[in-house]
Amino acid sequence: MILFNTLKHHLPSIIDFIANHTVDSEVNLSKLGDSLMDLYTGHLSLDSIFEETLYFLKEQGITSEEDYRVFLEKHQGYATFQLSDTSKWVFLWGNEPERYVHIHPARYSPFTIRIKSATLKTAVMLKIRNVQQLDTDSINTARKSIGLSPIKSMEKVTNIIEAMTLLETTQA
Repeated sequence: MILFNTLKHHLPSIIDFIANHTVDSEVNLSKLGDSLMDLYTGHLSLDSIFEETLYFLKEQGITSEEDYRVFLEKHQGYATFQLSDTSKWVFLWGNEPERYVHIHPARYSPFTIRIKSATLKTAVMLKIRNVQQLDTDSINTARKSIGLSPIKSMEKVTNIIEAMTLLETTQA
């Protein structure tokens, strides 16, 4: 019923992805998209997010796909709701069969950051490869492996370093 891209919107899932990466991990990074995204950095597990989402829908009397369609139509195609940790989330129409409730963190919500997908993909790949010394060669090797263009100098990597720090801080 719920469509939620964990690798794009849930930092704890990304941390788990890094810890349990496989040979296919590079391919899976394509799920991070190609633009800006909102990433939930809070403590709620996926199960908690889904349970609270379903509870909200039930409270609204939404028990079927048609109920959900009507609900979104009344809200001009999207609606927001709040979880127990005060984070705000967005309802959209899901584009997968039987997963019509699409959710993602709301822009500028508590426990949410906006990040470029290329930045996050690069940081994740560097963490998967356990790169300790950042230089243009190591960064560009990681970026090339996931289909991203190279950086020209280390002056442009502040956001990558911040994303790697976020991944490290959350693991502790």
